[in-house]
Amino acid sequence: MVHFKNLDALRFIAAFSVFIFHLFADLKGYFPDIKDNWIFDKLYVIVDKGHLGVNFFFVLSGFLITYLILHEIKYKGKFSLKNFLIRRTLRIWPLYFIVILIGFVIFPLIIDGYSTNHNPLMYVAFLANFDEINVGATDSINFLTSPWSIAVEEQFYLFWSLIFVVIHQLKKIKLIHLIIILYIGAFVFRWLYMDNERVLYYHTLAVCQDILTGAFIGLSLFEGKKWLEKLKSLQLIWVIAIYLLGLGICIAKNKIFIGEAVIFERFVLSLFFGFVILDQVRGEHSFFKFGKISVFNFLGKISYGLYMYHLIVMYLLLDYFLELNLSSPLIGILYLSSSLAVIILTSVISYYFIEKPLLKLKPH
Repeated sequence: MVHFKNLDALRFIAAFSVFIFHLFADLKGYFPDIKDNWIFDKLYVIVDKGHLGVNFFFVLSGFLITYLILHEIKYKGKFSLKNFLIRRTLRIWPLYFIVILIGFVIFPLIIDGYSTNHNPLMYVAFLANFDEINVGATDSINFLTSPWSIAVEEQFYLFWSLIFVVIHQLKKIKLIHLIIILYIGAFVFRWLYMDNERVLYYHTLAVCQDILTGAFIGLSLFEGKKWLEKLKSLQLIWVIAIYLLGLGICIAKNKIFIGEAVIFERFVLSLFFGFVILDQVRGEHSFFKFGKISVFNFLGKISYGLYMYHLIVMYLLLDYFLELNLSSPLIGILYLSSSLAVIILTSVISYYFIEKPLLKLKPH
């Protein structure tokens, strides 16, 4: 079994950043007076980039899946497509289809006036990201947006696993060459659709650079590339400088990646996220290993639930807080604390009663 320390903690940070992004968006949209609060105004500049947690998840998925498949081939002499797809199905499908069931079956039956423009067949077919391009902007039920990134990952798992089968059979195709070709294709696609914001954000070919960067660092780590040794021994001052530079680019991305520069946005950000992963996994002079925070490790284990359930919980709690006649700062604090508490509780129950029992069935 392969286990990389500190990645569970990074999963939680990424999931929490997406949660806090959506929560502040709700506060700004439904409680307009809160925008006059200077603390909210300053925090919003940072948390407004919380959706980049999804970008990080893509990089992490590309890294882990590529490394684990290469590891399986090395130590077992072959890659089992069947076992791989079973493992991914047991991990991804239960929560994904629970959200779909809630959004398309349960809520329409129990909530008066509930409706959605989303197409359930697109979701069942793991094409939710394409449905989001066409429908998402006109749909008020935003918790059905969470599955879009899971759909992209499922598309990647299927495509990438088949690629490894082909590579292993032919033995003439090098993975790095394929990654470069796909990178170029993604750049061309982003150039063709640079003026379509929704396509650039949701389309598989527009976001796959994150996954490809993860695949590249996974391949490089597995092969023990020399440049990784230099990165591993990078001095603390340079590590801190790269973190600050990367965070600065994330916060200022809307001012940096404008016009044709949007073509390179995902690629540049994915390089920073790839560095964070390598630094946390291999770095000898990291300014801090997030895995040292034990509660982060635990929350990282339930991070899939945190991500999938958070918008449902917020959707249910929002009506209650809209009826309260409280000051905006207090509303923000109560909405944040209550949402987080219910989301964590829901995710813990889901992990121990749904996810963990199914994960025990995974073939090795």
